[in-house]
Amino acid sequence: MQIVEWFDIAIVGIVLILGIKGLINGLIREVFGLIGLIGGLIVSSRFSNLAGEFIDKNIYKINNSSMLEFISFICLWICFWILCILIGKFLAKLVGASGLGFVDRVGGFLAGSGKIFLTLAAVLAVISNTNLNSTIAPFFTNSKVYPVLLQSGKWIINMDVQAIKNDVANIVNRPSKDTKVDNLINLSPEEIIKDNNISNEKLLIEMGDINTTQGEQK
Repeated sequence: MQIVEWFDIAIVGIVLILGIKGLINGLIREVFGLIGLIGGLIVSSRFSNLAGEFIDKNIYKINNSSMLEFISFICLWICFWILCILIGKFLAKLVGASGLGFVDRVGGFLAGSGKIFLTLAAVLAVISNTNLNSTIAPFFTNSKVYPVLLQSGKWIINMDVQAIKNDVANIVNRPSKDTKVDNLINLSPEEIIKDNNISNEKLLIEMGDINTTQGEQK
Protein backbone atom coordinates (compact mmCIF):
# COMPACT_ATOMS: atom_id res chain seq x y z
CA MET A 1 0.00 0.00 0.00
CA GLN A 2 1.15 3.53 -0.76
CA ILE A 3 1.92 6.17 1.84
CA VAL A 4 -1.20 8.10 0.84
CA GLU A 5 -3.45 5.11 1.50
CA TRP A 6 -1.84 4.52 4.90
CA PHE A 7 -2.26 8.18 5.72
CA ASP A 8 -5.97 8.15 4.87
CA ILE A 9 -6.55 4.94 6.82
CA ALA A 10 -4.62 6.25 9.84
CA ILE A 11 -6.51 9.56 9.94
CA VAL A 12 -9.92 7.94 9.54
CA GLY A 13 -8.98 5.32 12.15
CA ILE A 14 -7.84 7.92 14.70
CA VAL A 15 -10.99 9.99 14.18
CA LEU A 16 -13.23 6.93 14.58
CA ILE A 17 -11.37 5.65 17.65
CA LEU A 18 -11.63 8.97 19.45
CA GLY A 19 -15.23 9.26 18.25
CA ILE A 20 -16.00 5.88 19.85
CA LYS A 21 -14.23 7.06 22.99
CA GLY A 22 -16.48 10.11 22.97
CA LEU A 23 -19.49 7.84 22.41
CA ILE A 24 -18.57 5.90 25.54
CA ASN A 25 -17.85 8.98 27.62
CA GLY A 26 -20.70 11.13 26.36
CA LEU A 27 -20.80 14.76 25.31
CA ILE A 28 -20.76 16.22 28.80
CA ARG A 29 -17.66 14.35 29.90
CA GLU A 30 -15.90 15.16 26.63
CA VAL A 31 -16.71 18.86 26.94
CA PHE A 32 -15.65 19.06 30.57
CA GLY A 33 -12.47 17.14 29.78
CA LEU A 34 -11.66 19.71 27.11
CA ILE A 35 -12.52 22.55 29.49
CA GLY A 36 -10.21 20.98 32.04
CA LEU A 37 -7.28 20.88 29.61
CA ILE A 38 -7.69 24.31 28.05
CA GLY A 39 -9.08 26.04 31.13
CA GLY A 40 -6.36 24.43 33.22
CA LEU A 41 -3.73 26.12 31.08
CA ILE A 42 -5.39 29.50 31.53
CA VAL A 43 -5.90 29.08 35.28
CA SER A 44 -2.37 27.76 35.79
CA SER A 45 -0.78 30.60 33.84
CA ARG A 46 -2.60 33.19 35.96
CA PHE A 47 -2.45 31.65 39.42
CA SER A 48 0.73 29.56 39.36
CA ASN A 49 2.48 32.17 41.53
CA LEU A 50 -0.14 31.81 44.27
CA ALA A 51 0.04 28.04 44.00
CA GLY A 52 3.84 28.23 44.22
CA GLU A 53 3.65 30.30 47.41
CA PHE A 54 1.21 27.80 48.91
CA ILE A 55 3.43 24.84 48.02
CA ASP A 56 6.54 26.60 49.31
CA LYS A 57 4.95 27.53 52.66
CA ASN A 58 2.73 24.52 53.41
CA ILE A 59 3.95 21.47 51.49
CA TYR A 60 7.62 21.55 50.55
CA LYS A 61 10.16 24.37 50.35
CA ILE A 62 11.83 24.57 46.94
CA ASN A 63 14.77 26.94 46.65
CA ASN A 64 14.83 26.96 42.85
CA SER A 65 12.22 29.54 41.78
CA SER A 66 12.00 28.21 38.21
CA MET A 67 11.41 24.66 39.43
CA LEU A 68 8.83 25.90 41.93
CA GLU A 69 6.98 27.80 39.21
CA PHE A 70 7.01 24.76 36.91
CA ILE A 71 5.78 22.38 39.62
CA SER A 72 3.04 24.76 40.75
CA PHE A 73 1.93 25.22 37.13
CA ILE A 74 1.67 21.45 36.52
CA CYS A 75 -0.02 20.75 39.87
CA LEU A 76 -2.60 23.49 39.37
CA TRP A 77 -3.28 22.32 35.82
CA ILE A 78 -3.79 18.70 36.91
CA CYS A 79 -6.01 19.68 39.85
CA PHE A 80 -8.23 21.85 37.65
CA TRP A 81 -8.44 19.09 35.02
CA ILE A 82 -9.42 16.45 37.59
CA LEU A 83 -12.03 18.80 39.06
CA CYS A 84 -13.59 19.32 35.62
CA ILE A 85 -13.62 15.56 34.97
CA LEU A 86 -15.40 14.91 38.27
CA ILE A 87 -17.98 17.60 37.51
CA GLY A 88 -18.47 16.11 34.05
CA LYS A 89 -19.03 12.62 35.46
CA PHE A 90 -21.56 13.93 37.96
CA LEU A 91 -23.51 15.85 35.32
CA ALA A 92 -23.34 12.89 32.92
CA LYS A 93 -25.00 10.68 35.55
CA LEU A 94 -27.76 13.25 35.99
CA VAL A 95 -28.34 13.39 32.24
CA GLY A 96 -28.33 9.59 32.00
CA ALA A 97 -30.89 9.36 34.78
CA SER A 98 -33.12 11.87 32.97
CA GLY A 99 -33.38 9.64 29.89
CA LEU A 100 -31.17 11.81 27.64
CA GLY A 101 -28.22 9.43 27.76
CA PHE A 102 -28.53 8.54 24.06
CA VAL A 103 -28.36 12.19 23.01
CA ASP A 104 -25.38 12.69 25.31
CA ARG A 105 -23.52 9.74 23.75
CA VAL A 106 -24.24 10.80 20.17
CA GLY A 107 -23.00 14.28 21.03
CA GLY A 108 -19.94 12.70 22.63
CA PHE A 109 -19.15 10.84 19.40
CA LEU A 110 -19.40 14.05 17.37
CA ALA A 111 -17.34 16.00 19.91
CA GLY A 112 -14.65 13.32 20.21
CA SER A 113 -14.21 12.81 16.48
CA GLY A 114 -14.58 16.50 15.66
CA LYS A 115 -11.99 17.51 18.24
CA ILE A 116 -9.20 15.40 16.76
CA PHE A 117 -10.29 16.16 13.18
CA LEU A 118 -10.09 19.93 13.72
CA THR A 119 -6.80 19.60 15.61
CA LEU A 120 -5.17 17.66 12.76
CA ALA A 121 -6.69 20.07 10.23
CA ALA A 122 -5.21 23.08 12.02
CA VAL A 123 -1.77 21.42 12.22
CA LEU A 124 -1.76 20.64 8.49
CA ALA A 125 -2.90 24.16 7.66
CA VAL A 126 -0.04 25.61 9.69
CA ILE A 127 2.44 23.29 7.97
CA SER A 128 1.07 24.32 4.56
CA ASN A 129 2.15 27.90 5.30
CA THR A 130 5.76 26.88 5.97
CA ASN A 131 8.64 25.75 3.78
CA LEU A 132 7.82 22.13 4.60
CA ASN A 133 4.72 22.30 2.40
CA SER A 134 6.73 22.04 -0.83
CA THR A 135 8.25 18.80 0.46
CA ILE A 136 5.15 17.23 2.00
CA ALA A 137 2.36 18.24 -0.40
CA PRO A 138 3.52 16.10 -3.38
CA PHE A 139 3.08 12.94 -1.29
CA PHE A 140 -0.63 13.63 -0.79
CA THR A 141 -1.73 14.53 -4.32
CA ASN A 142 -3.90 11.38 -4.54
CA SER A 143 -5.15 11.51 -0.96
CA LYS A 144 -8.88 11.78 -0.31
CA VAL A 145 -8.55 12.94 3.30
CA TYR A 146 -5.69 15.45 3.03
CA PRO A 147 -7.58 18.07 0.94
CA VAL A 148 -10.54 17.95 3.34
CA LEU A 149 -8.26 18.41 6.34
CA LEU A 150 -6.35 21.20 4.63
CA GLN A 151 -9.46 23.18 3.67
CA SER A 152 -10.93 22.76 7.15
CA GLY A 153 -7.68 23.87 8.75
CA LYS A 154 -7.42 26.96 6.55
CA TRP A 155 -10.98 27.88 7.50
CA ILE A 156 -10.05 27.61 11.20
CA ILE A 157 -6.87 29.65 10.81
CA ASN A 158 -8.55 32.34 8.71
CA MET A 159 -11.17 32.96 11.39
CA ASP A 160 -10.79 36.53 12.65
CA VAL A 161 -10.41 35.78 16.34
CA GLN A 162 -9.93 39.44 17.24
CA ALA A 163 -13.15 40.39 15.46
CA ILE A 164 -15.03 37.73 17.40
CA LYS A 165 -13.57 39.07 20.67
CA ASN A 166 -14.60 42.60 19.73
CA ASP A 167 -18.14 41.48 18.90
CA VAL A 168 -18.45 39.75 22.25
CA ALA A 169 -17.03 42.80 24.02
CA ASN A 170 -19.52 45.07 22.26
CA ILE A 171 -22.38 42.85 23.39
CA VAL A 172 -21.18 42.53 26.97
CA ASN A 173 -19.90 46.08 27.52
CA ARG A 174 -22.53 48.74 27.07
CA PRO A 175 -21.46 52.20 25.82
CA SER A 176 -20.35 54.71 28.42
CA LYS A 177 -23.13 57.13 27.38
CA ASP A 178 -25.65 54.77 28.97
CA THR A 179 -24.13 55.35 32.41
CA LYS A 180 -26.42 58.25 33.26
CA VAL A 181 -29.46 56.24 32.21
CA ASP A 182 -28.32 53.27 34.30
CA ASN A 183 -27.76 55.53 37.31
CA LEU A 184 -31.23 57.01 36.88
CA ILE A 185 -32.79 53.55 36.66
CA ASN A 186 -31.00 52.44 39.81
CA LEU A 187 -32.25 55.45 41.83
CA SER A 188 -35.10 54.98 44.26
CA PRO A 189 -38.23 57.20 43.95
CA GLU A 190 -37.13 59.23 46.99
CA GLU A 191 -33.71 59.86 45.46
CA ILE A 192 -35.29 60.93 42.16
CA ILE A 193 -37.58 63.42 43.96
CA LYS A 194 -34.61 64.72 45.96
CA ASP A 195 -32.53 65.20 42.81
CA ASN A 196 -35.42 67.01 41.12
CA ASN A 197 -35.81 69.35 44.12
CA ILE A 198 -32.10 70.13 44.08
CA SER A 199 -32.24 70.83 40.34
CA ASN A 200 -35.27 73.12 40.78
CA GLU A 201 -33.54 75.02 43.58
CA LYS A 202 -30.46 75.52 41.42
CA LEU A 203 -32.68 76.74 38.57
CA LEU A 204 -34.47 79.26 40.83
CA ILE A 205 -31.15 80.55 42.18
CA GLU A 206 -29.79 81.00 38.66
CA MET A 207 -32.96 82.82 37.57
CA GLY A 208 -32.70 85.09 40.63
CA ASP A 209 -29.10 85.89 39.78
CA ILE A 210 -30.11 86.78 36.22
CA ASN A 211 -32.91 89.08 37.42
CA THR A 212 -30.57 90.80 39.88
CA THR A 213 -28.01 91.38 37.15
CA GLN A 214 -30.62 92.82 34.81
CA GLY A 215 -31.91 95.15 37.59
CA GLU A 216 -28.43 96.48 38.24
CA GLN A 217 -27.91 97.13 34.54
CA LYS A 218 -31.12 99.20 34.42
